[in-house]
Amino acid sequence: MLVANERTKQALPAGVRGTVIKVAENGVDFSIWQSATSIRKEANQSLHFVFVGRLVDWKAVDLLLEAFQPVAAAMGAILEIIGDGVMRQELEAQTVRLGLTDHVVFIGWLSQKQCAVKLQQADVLVLPSLLECGGAVILEAMAMGLPVVATKWGGPADYVDSSCGILIEPTSREALVNGLTEAMLKLAQSPDLRQKMGRAGQDCVRKHFDWERKVDRVVEIYHQTRANTTIKSIVETPVIAR
Repeated sequence: MLVANERTKQALPAGVRGTVIKVAENGVDFSIWQSATSIRKEANQSLHFVFVGRLVDWKAVDLLLEAFQPVAAAMGAILEIIGDGVMRQELEAQTVRLGLTDHVVFIGWLSQKQCAVKLQQADVLVLPSLLECGGAVILEAMAMGLPVVATKWGGPADYVDSSCGILIEPTSREALVNGLTEAMLKLAQSPDLRQKMGRAGQDCVRKHFDWERKVDRVVEIYHQTRANTTIKSIVETPVIAR
């Protein structure tokens, strides 16, 4: 049996027997998601944070905007929001109320290739989602060499550790907002840390989440399963005397 993560493995019914193998559901196509080393930021360019996802309530972009306000004030940073959804108007109105119109840009929906270009130009991915079972965008950002700030729940908690990003415990609204602010400020103030985390994230994704390697791994699992089944069939087949 293949499961996507340890949580699923632990949640299996007690009567499940046989081999259970963890294979993450998400992966990265490196023909699309690859960093462009030719892109270099000028010293006077603003730091760019980026969010990618649907604009729906459980993505918690409203909390991200609230958390970003002191970051924009302190660092003059920019937040680009890539994606669309039913909350876009409400979030745009919140941006105005928070005085962030010069610091927050709503990009709308982009194709994967267009999104990859935007990530090449960004510095940090922020995903404050409260309900993210997978979170493929995190792996894509890591593949581009971006450090990640995310909520410690579901997929992000499976993909991100302290070597490549910062996870925030969602113990309360206030804790999540403050944690996001602190994490963004920490990364904004340390180019060396951003670079170090970005390299670690790239190494992790190439090792564990490259689709080419994942395909080979699944094929290997099927071959092993077939071989074991054949051996078991031979061993258990009764010999009938004639």
